[in-house]
Amino acid sequence: MDHQALLRAVETSDCKVFIEWYKRVETENISAVRESVDRLSNKDLCGIWTVFTKWVAHATNSLKENPNLPENDSIMTTLLFMSTMATYTIHNMSNNEPQGLQPSVKAMNGSLKFVNCKKAATSICKMSEHYWKVHPELETFLSINTIQWFLTQAIHPKATLVSVKQLWDMKQSIEKLNALILESSGLLTLFLSAISNSKFIGSNEGQKCIACLFNFNTVIVQVLQKTVKKFIPLATVNDCESLGEIYFKAWRMATEERRADIEFAIQDLMYHAVVACRKPLGVIEGGVNKVPMNKLLFHLLHSIHRQRKQRTVAVLIHILYKPILWRYLEASNGLVRGNALCLFFDAFPFESGEGFEEDEAVRTKQWAIMLGALMDPVPLVRTIAIQGTCRILSQYWEIVPVNIIQDFITCLMRKLLYDSSSADVRAHVVKGLVMMLESRQTHSLLEKMIPLTNKVLHDPNEKVRSEYVFLLTHVQKLRVSKLWEVIDVNQLVGRLAMETSKNVCIRLATLLAPFYCPKSTPEIVFQRCLRLIIDNRLASRKFYQYIDTCVGIEQIAQLILIIWKFLRNHIHKQLQRNKSSQQREETANQRRPCGAKRSRQGEGAESIPNTTENEDKENQDGSTDSEETGNEEFSECSIIGLIDVVCILLSVNKTKFKAPPNVVYWENIKSRFSKTCSLFFRYFKNSEGLRPLICLYGLMSSTSSTLLLSFVKSQLKSLTDEATCKEFSYLVDVMCTWGRGEDLLDLITDHLQGNLMNFIAEKSPLSDTRKGKATRKKRVSFETPKDSKPLLGLRCMAYILQHPYNKKIILRKNLEQIEKLCETLKAVLLIAENNPNRLTNRESFLFVAASLYVKMVLVLACSYKREKSDLKYMESQEKIVGILSWTKRLMENEDLNPILGDLISSAVSSISNLVMIHSMTWEVFRQFLDVVLQVVTKYPSSKNLTLAMNCAYHSLVFVWSERSIGNECDVECESRINLIINCVLECASLVTASGSSTRFCLDENDWSLVRDIVKKILEECHRHRPEKHESIREIVRKMVDTIRLDMMQVQSPGQGDGKKKADDASCQHQLSKAIIAAFRTQNSLAKMILDEFFEVFQSNENETTLVDCVAIARLLESLGQNKGRIAPGTLANAILSFEDCWLTVGEIEKSANSDRVAYVSATITELKKAISV
Repeated sequence: MDHQALLRAVETSDCKVFIEWYKRVETENISAVRESVDRLSNKDLCGIWTVFTKWVAHATNSLKENPNLPENDSIMTTLLFMSTMATYTIHNMSNNEPQGLQPSVKAMNGSLKFVNCKKAATSICKMSEHYWKVHPELETFLSINTIQWFLTQAIHPKATLVSVKQLWDMKQSIEKLNALILESSGLLTLFLSAISNSKFIGSNEGQKCIACLFNFNTVIVQVLQKTVKKFIPLATVNDCESLGEIYFKAWRMATEERRADIEFAIQDLMYHAVVACRKPLGVIEGGVNKVPMNKLLFHLLHSIHRQRKQRTVAVLIHILYKPILWRYLEASNGLVRGNALCLFFDAFPFESGEGFEEDEAVRTKQWAIMLGALMDPVPLVRTIAIQGTCRILSQYWEIVPVNIIQDFITCLMRKLLYDSSSADVRAHVVKGLVMMLESRQTHSLLEKMIPLTNKVLHDPNEKVRSEYVFLLTHVQKLRVSKLWEVIDVNQLVGRLAMETSKNVCIRLATLLAPFYCPKSTPEIVFQRCLRLIIDNRLASRKFYQYIDTCVGIEQIAQLILIIWKFLRNHIHKQLQRNKSSQQREETANQRRPCGAKRSRQGEGAESIPNTTENEDKENQDGSTDSEETGNEEFSECSIIGLIDVVCILLSVNKTKFKAPPNVVYWENIKSRFSKTCSLFFRYFKNSEGLRPLICLYGLMSSTSSTLLLSFVKSQLKSLTDEATCKEFSYLVDVMCTWGRGEDLLDLITDHLQGNLMNFIAEKSPLSDTRKGKATRKKRVSFETPKDSKPLLGLRCMAYILQHPYNKKIILRKNLEQIEKLCETLKAVLLIAENNPNRLTNRESFLFVAASLYVKMVLVLACSYKREKSDLKYMESQEKIVGILSWTKRLMENEDLNPILGDLISSAVSSISNLVMIHSMTWEVFRQFLDVVLQVVTKYPSSKNLTLAMNCAYHSLVFVWSERSIGNECDVECESRINLIINCVLECASLVTASGSSTRFCLDENDWSLVRDIVKKILEECHRHRPEKHESIREIVRKMVDTIRLDMMQVQSPGQGDGKKKADDASCQHQLSKAIIAAFRTQNSLAKMILDEFFEVFQSNENETTLVDCVAIARLLESLGQNKGRIAPGTLANAILSFEDCWLTVGEIEKSANSDRVAYVSATITELKKAISV
């Protein structure tokens, strides 16, 4: 490329012409521009930089004056090309530097903070770096802006590791700066902000950048330490590990003079780690502390501890911990001892570095500390000691003396493994044994010790049992010894049979899988299966329920098929034997009288069902393959157990079987069992195995078991009206699974219609008492059919609606029948309204039928599309309105039947579920709120108050959820919800010291429910911010008033000592206790309540101020005694606010109530001391 073109472009003195030339040349050949500059003479370079200097000055001045102008894109292009030309010039120039180059470089470097184009800024930084290599005296001046730009890019939220690496490439320039320049230029502020950038400190280069700052002076080290300590509460565990790496790299890079400062900073962190809190602090200045401080500081120091393999680092750790750790390991506070012990084990082993004898003395001291910690009175300290001791034995087995190992093992196995005071201690001993097994050197000892621990398998605590089974699995996996040498397998089977924990059952199934479901031939697997059933049938059910976690679907399918083959052959042989014995009996009976013979033949014909010859031939195939397995132990219970196993395997793995890769197994299983349906049914017809057989075929299609379908129908028809759910549930499940809901609903309808007709007939005027017998007309009377079983029909329908799978099938296939049955039951409401005396108990037909009708209407309403254009949905809403109107009419009766009241509560509770899923129109919702309000005002009881509070919560969620998606909300609904909550809070009685109440008391279970509901309501209020919505604020204010008034009522005029506890059950309002217990569980809720509490206190001018102060003091005293999850900062702010309010109380009022003044003052002092305000 002719360099003359470059000169001609510059001679025009038009920057745009030069830029066009640059772009054109660079497009053609990316290295052409540099080649053109290389061909220029010194004279030409001086000439072009005379022009370039003007362009650079104009661009930089324009950028500094108006950094946000839209024309800045052209300025960025100019700076990019000028900085590139400067770089090329620096490479090409000889001793004679162009006169305008240095001013241009300084100007472009000074404009870096205003450059928003990353490409241009990078080019300027590159130019600056090349220039200060030529002029070292300008390095400090140019590097400040360059480092600042790289650092700004590195701490950007979208920064990449490339930016951090570019910053670290400036290491030499950073080290040449001094502390004064670092602070005055603003670089120190940027570096301090980088400490709180997780991505920056997480990279190796970022850690080195921060570490090199520790080498400046003591003041910088102190500033860095202060910043780190401020960031730690807001950091994550990974951030703290990165901070630890920074401290270690800083110490390793530092000079001897600076190492003392860094060691002092590390020692300061060690001290804070020992005394740190073991719970999250919650809301603090700058954010939220979510991870306990002791954990954060532990991970920070762990990054230093893991470098202890270096001799100098190990000695340093011992020196720094020496004045701290040994003292706090004997502190009186158990939590402090626990923190110190965590650091002790993480930094183990300590080395003095003063010689062999001194190191040996330090080791002896460490053994004594570990042994003493194992017997510490605090369970937390013992668990930490167990975990640390077992880890040390695993990693340092060779250096631990034999007598010390003996003491540790004796303490662990004989004392702590059976520690009755703490289940965590026992569980950690078992975990420690697992940890020790990781070292092969421990196997010879543990092989003898673990068999002595088999009693732990039956520990009352689930966690201990689970860990012990995991230990046995580890022993089996590592082949330390044979499992049956460690523990009797029968013990494991017995434990599995009685185990209630799912986690333990899964681990036991995994442990027993090699015994009872080995990877072997199907015949051997079947023999093990049969052995388990014979030994413990209940254990076999649980084992095969969880075996899918460790056995493949193919092996499960093979087991099912081999069980089928055995059942077929065994049953066929049994039927043949029965037939042969019957034939022998008939032959013997031929010699007897003819009458007796015929009689016996008739009995035999009834007892044995006829079968076709084709079925016998089909089921006879393969019967000779059957083998007698354990005749001396084998029984009919074992056969039933095999069917149970097949049922469990199919039900648990049905989804896996129907997956495309496994459909072949499923079809094979179905075809095999379909062929033997009649055979199995004949054998089990009159035995206990019939029920599991029906459940088994219920998992398949009805076409594969038509015989059983007929039998199930007959069984349903033969049930009595008093049949329980246990008697018919499996029959209903099978019918639904087979898709025979139509037959099931027909049967239920037949049972219900006759009884309803009887009620209607009784309601109609069958006789006219005002006329004589002669004038009576003949009327048609309805009688209940003899086979009508109304309660059975109601229970079956209720079971279908409660069972999710059955309900889904019925609604999908038999929706019309459900709708017709619902219409049939509609008359029950009118009958119950006109005949309340017929409601004798909750099990009566009218009560159950009315409750079922309400549930059916709600279920149908949920099944329709929630659109006004859907006629069925709108009809269901009208039915709900009818139910609500019916409840209103019932409540008009002053002498309400208690059973009828329970029916109303049941209906309201069911409809509230509809509110919860938002399947309700606003018109229905308004009427629902009216009914709830009427219930709580007319019939306030413990149950109704709990119900009303729950309805208010669901209604609140309904209103705000609809509002959040942009739907218009009715303001009246919000006011009614608030009114319901107000009524509930006002209706609760004040329990006196004698235990009496003005109206009623909340039951213990209802109180717990109310507490949980209040918490949910407060969470909902906090989510929508009371300060922005008046309706939400009214709810919060009402709860605050409930607490405030209750605290004031507790004070009698004659008792000003204020010594009663605010949380005393004998003098505290039940609902105020519930509210306090609710907001204690969450710091944000407590802050919301306390803020509102003080606002009410300040705005209340009618009440006596001193009385309010005593009420607040009682509340704060209660919170100080049991603060729950309230952050100390929240309580501290509340105490300070209360102290400010207390100062406003008049002196005259204080002098008239000296006892109360003394109580309030003492309370403030105690609380400030307890929370360290």
